[in-house]
Amino acid sequence: MVINARETLSTEDEAALDATIQTIAVSHGYVSNLMQTLALAPGGLAAFAALSGYTRFGSALSELQRQLAIIIAVRDVHYGWVHHEPQARAAGVTVAQLQLIRDGRVPRDLGPVEHALCDYAFEITAGRRMPPRVAEAMHENFTPRQIVDIALLTSFSMAVAALALGLEVPVEPAETLQFELQWQQEKAGLSQTG
Repeated sequence: MVINARETLSTEDEAALDATIQTIAVSHGYVSNLMQTLALAPGGLAAFAALSGYTRFGSALSELQRQLAIIIAVRDVHYGWVHHEPQARAAGVTVAQLQLIRDGRVPRDLGPVEHALCDYAFEITAGRRMPPRVAEAMHENFTPRQIVDIALLTSFSMAVAALALGLEVPVEPAETLQFELQWQQEKAGLSQTG
């Protein structure tokens, strides 16, 4: 359900919401159903959109690394999967690798850097204490900032998944998802792939 009850907002909240919606349209290309649903809490939406923008476009990670962390976090949530599976493929994740990730497994044909990232993201999504071997692999392959960026992105993506489920957010139409994919690829500097 996309909750749309702007008439319940105060004048101040409505003004803040309008400014936030404009910012999201510029920073994300469009305003997703999830963000529209969060609009009844304009301050929360603004904070959510800011963290979304940072984790997606301001982190010190490659697009492949971003998509691996995201797809691991949203692998069991239809809303997140339909948004990010095409983006992950565009970033270079194969269909076979995506299937393994969806099954909760790290693809063995990834390079050591991406393999370490996947192990780390799976541990975060499991809510377990980080095993020393995973932490060591992260420190061998990533800077401290990148480790924090991966943790933020994975955790934020888990929040997206939980919100999409909890608020019963419907998936956007196919043409909107196609627009999003093209916009995201352009923003990431990737060319369109079939």
